[in-house]
Amino acid sequence: MRAVPSRAAGFFHEPYRWTQMATTVEPTRTAPTPAPVATTPWYQRRQRHLLAGLAILAVLALVAWFVMASGRRKEEFAARSLNQARAAAEAGNLPLASSELQRLISAYKGTDAASEAVITLNQVRMVNGQSELAAVGLKEFLAAKPKPQYVPPATGLLGAALENSKHWVEAANAYTQASTASDVDYLKAKYLVDAGRAYTEGGKQEEAAKAYRAVLQKFPKTPSATEAEVRLAEVTRGKM
Repeated sequence: MRAVPSRAAGFFHEPYRWTQMATTVEPTRTAPTPAPVATTPWYQRRQRHLLAGLAILAVLALVAWFVMASGRRKEEFAARSLNQARAAAEAGNLPLASSELQRLISAYKGTDAASEAVITLNQVRMVNGQSELAAVGLKEFLAAKPKPQYVPPATGLLGAALENSKHWVEAANAYTQASTASDVDYLKAKYLVDAGRAYTEGGKQEEAAKAYRAVLQKFPKTPSATEAEVRLAEVTRGKM
């Protein structure tokens, strides 16, 4: 008798085979680890910053040197022009001196020589009888706030220009300001004597006497003290 295969056996074997196939899993692929990012060491960053700072300082030093060198050359050229203008004035060529001084003032504005040129130019104008013009020029110069060392001579010259123009009281005030701005006793005394003279011409006897007394009290050892004493006696009619 031929044996007949059992369906029950096939039934149990098929599920077993599919179960094995279902449980077969391919291995999982992992993403590659990124390479570490290269970083600059801290000491190298500090060195770069230091070099950049040194480069900036070098540029600033170069600019400062250039400015100073240019300023020195400008002062030298201006001083040379001033000497030439003064030489022309001393030679009696006042028109040439005036022209050279005006050119210097315009071309080298801000230099010490230009400030001196303003004072010299207005001296030339006064010699030429242009005291009114000199007074205007000196007032403009003083209004521009020049360096302190130029204030006393400019203010004193302004007093002389105003005195020549017979503006007595204004001249006396300018002389007084020149005395205050000066830092040398003999100049302080001289300008006060000038102020007393201008006050006297302007009919201000009390102000004149006050100026002369200031010379005798504060600067008795200066050459102007003798003149102040004589002038004070004249103003007060002997009542010192």
